[in-house]
Amino acid sequence: MKPKVLILGTFHFADSSDFVQGETVDLLSEKRQREVNDVISKLAKFNPTKIAVEIVKEKDNILNQNYGKFLNSTYDLTVNEVHQIGFRLAKEMSHRKIYSVDWMGDIRSRSIDEVLDWANKNQIELYELITKVFIPQLELNLNTLTLQEILKNLNQKERILTDHRMYMTTARIGENTNYVGIDWVRWWYQRNLIIYHNIVNLIENADDRILLIIGAAHIHLIKQFLSESELVEIEEIEKYL
Repeated sequence: MKPKVLILGTFHFADSSDFVQGETVDLLSEKRQREVNDVISKLAKFNPTKIAVEIVKEKDNILNQNYGKFLNSTYDLTVNEVHQIGFRLAKEMSHRKIYSVDWMGDIRSRSIDEVLDWANKNQIELYELITKVFIPQLELNLNTLTLQEILKNLNQKERILTDHRMYMTTARIGENTNYVGIDWVRWWYQRNLIIYHNIVNLIENADDRILLIIGAAHIHLIKQFLSESELVEIEEIEKYL
C-alpha cells in the first residue's frame, strides 16, 4: 500500500503572472459560492490527510497564521484558490495545518516575456505557434461555465498535453548555441522538481492522502515526477469531479 496523491489543477481565481491569462470570475457571488461549496464537498470524498497549495515555502508561516485565524473566525478569505478551496476544505477535514510546496527562486534565467519578445523578433513562426495556436486552445470562457465544469476542463488529459506541448515549443526558441527558450524552460522544470520534492517530503506513512491544489499547467510534470518516483499512487481527479 502506497500513500495517495490527488492533483486538482486550477485556474488562478485572482490575477496572476501566468503564461496563459484567463478571465476574472466573481467567486464571491452567491451563485459562485454555491459552486465552490459543491466542489469542496466532492473533494472531501477523497478524505485528504494533508492539503498542499501553490504558495512558496518561505511564506509557510504566514500561510498557517492566516489559516489559524480563519479557523478562529478572525480572517476574511480573499478570492484565490488557496483560500476558497484549500482553507475551506482543510477546515471541513479538521486539519490544523496547510502545506506550502511552491518555489519561485531566481536562477538568473530569462523571463517568459523576454523569451517571447525574442521569438517575436527572431522566430516569428514559433512565436505565432505559441500565441495564435496554443494559447487560444488553452483559454476558457470562464463566465459561461460552472466552477466544476471549469475544473473538469482544466484537468482533461488532452488539454494537459496541449499545455505541455506549448512548453516544448518554447524550448525550441533560439538559434545555434543561444538557447533562449530553454533558459526559461529549465527554470520551469526546476520549479516543478522542487514542488515534487516538497510533496514527497510530506509523506509520513502509507496512509497519507495528499491533495495538491495547483495551477493546471503544472499537472503534466508533477504527475510525471510522482509516477517515476514510484513512491505514491496517483488518483485521478475525474473520480471526484
